[in-house]
Amino acid sequence: MLLLVACGSLGLQTIQLGAPTEGRVTISPAGTVNFGKVPEDGRPEMEEVTITVSGDAVRIEEIWVESRGGVFELLSQPPVPKLLEEGASMGVKVRFQPTSVADYTGTLLVSTQGGVVVELDLKGEGCRDSNRDDECDR
Repeated sequence: MLLLVACGSLGLQTIQLGAPTEGRVTISPAGTVNFGKVPEDGRPEMEEVTITVSGDAVRIEEIWVESRGGVFELLSQPPVPKLLEEGASMGVKVRFQPTSVADYTGTLLVSTQGGVVVELDLKGEGCRDSNRDDECDR
């Protein structure tokens, strides 16, 4: 990108030539959020995820979670659609509450006005809790 500055009767003016920097959405933590072992039908495990914009502003259109059996759930998020300026971020909470002894996977998805969808893998394991003390049996 090339910026030209010109001096005129109204003062300095900046003229931008070339394409603007595209906005980019990242989700942290990166990779996979592992909720670990959680007792079935016990106390749920929660994790906070941060969505951040770099480059130009990005309009966040939708945030949702896909998972088998609905064991991963989006608990809190700012209202969307929402325009996030460069460097801005928003947090969302994801809950994992298994309903049986099994391995579970899911995906947190964030879509933008430009049609880009950013994904974050979610995983956790449902375990047995015979004592009902919110601890997995050994």
